[in-house]
Amino acid sequence: MRRRQFLQIGCLTVAGIRRSLNSPASAAEQIPLLKDAPQLFVDLEQVETLENIRRVFHAAEKHPHNPVLRKVKPWENDRGTWGSVIYDEQERVFKAWYGGKSGRKVAFRPGSLAESWVLCYATSSDGVHWDRPALGLHEVLGTRENNVVVADDHHNGLGHWESTLKDPLDTNPRRRYKALGWSSYDWDGPLSGIYSMTSPDGLRWTHTPEPVFHFHPRKGTNDLGPVGDAQSLMIDTLRRVYVACLRSSPHRAQSVSQDFVTWTPPRVQLRAQPGEIANTVYNHMGFVYGDRYLGLLTYFARDPKDPLVTVRLLTSRDGETWQRPDTGKPLIDVGAIGEWDRFLIMLTGAPPIRFGDKLYVYYRGMAGRHKPYEGKDEPFNQGGGFGLATLRLDGFASLDASYDGGRITTKPFRTQGRQLRVNAKAEAGRLRVEVLDDSGQALPGFGRDDCRVMQVDRVDEPIGWKANASLDSLKNRPIQLRFHLENVRLYSYRIA
Repeated sequence: MRRRQFLQIGCLTVAGIRRSLNSPASAAEQIPLLKDAPQLFVDLEQVETLENIRRVFHAAEKHPHNPVLRKVKPWENDRGTWGSVIYDEQERVFKAWYGGKSGRKVAFRPGSLAESWVLCYATSSDGVHWDRPALGLHEVLGTRENNVVVADDHHNGLGHWESTLKDPLDTNPRRRYKALGWSSYDWDGPLSGIYSMTSPDGLRWTHTPEPVFHFHPRKGTNDLGPVGDAQSLMIDTLRRVYVACLRSSPHRAQSVSQDFVTWTPPRVQLRAQPGEIANTVYNHMGFVYGDRYLGLLTYFARDPKDPLVTVRLLTSRDGETWQRPDTGKPLIDVGAIGEWDRFLIMLTGAPPIRFGDKLYVYYRGMAGRHKPYEGKDEPFNQGGGFGLATLRLDGFASLDASYDGGRITTKPFRTQGRQLRVNAKAEAGRLRVEVLDDSGQALPGFGRDDCRVMQVDRVDEPIGWKANASLDSLKNRPIQLRFHLENVRLYSYRIA
């Protein structure tokens, strides 16, 4: 499986085995085996020491053509939307599922009307410019010449499908695509909640007859819940399970399924901190990134005068327990005054996509504010859509050193790989690496002065030594790496 595929499956346990050189014969076996996966610095679990090094978290850069997916057709939505974008490796095309509306107003509780929603589909060769195929599947606003794949005849259009993903796990071609969504249908009764649906092609869908997770679980039954809306789906290719990320106000919960049919009772996995009231920790999603997990958090700063909603970074080693690193900034912040995404940024329901040497992170944006707040927005155009933000591959965080130099020493590990490769910005500096034995001494032929100096800005640059182009002679032996940085940013390393 190529590295991009790890990123497109939008939430195996990585054991944090500590160095144990005092154990008898099994000491070497207790040293973790480092496989061909990027070792990031969003946490410092694999780092033993930092000397004159500063860790920096990076924000994603918004695309100049944003919003890249906005209302064009009458049945599309002009006030923000929900949905997800994937890259189909087999077909080599971007695919988006996103919310539209049928033009009907429907009652979903006594005295309250709501928009009737539909689910739309679009494709793109570059992730920026989108085609809306005339599918002819459903009649909406008097025409079948549209790109609607779920019409408002399902639950009166009271559903929104946050996560739609292509599944690499299921061998049944009729269930190749999977989705998870909220329905306000039967608001005060037992049929409101979160449903799942499956499809052979992402166009023709089969829905579950009852909620997978209930808004109002029935007493004396096996109904799972209660849960609210704001959900997402992770296809965990390491543990080979499906993970539903759920609202359990004021916290976030998760449920796991092995077959996308039977689910475990939701358990809180991401807790609100003191002072974070309902909906502050608004929504989250996770995804596999190499041999670990990353995630995105929609965070609602409940300031009554300035209620901003942003997207922040989550990290996890096991896919179960999530941490919020102190990044100092959102991964995707609200726009400046006058911008289309001025007040509200939310995650989409699929993970970031590797495209070339960048990560494509799609998000939802809008110029309107999320209630409650003091004041009233005028009814001017608050239309939003899907925005695109890009990040350097593995570029969530870097370890930086200036001209006076710094050193990074990893914890001991074993490897069966051949070549050390690094992702670093070093074109105006110098990066060298030495390999240490289990006593912390440089191995002959693998010292700092033996290393060929890296002085380029590349995401996957091989590192070699004068007499050793590879690590073949060190297979299965406990070693450490020591990086020497001079005016360098190091984003990740891996053993290929």
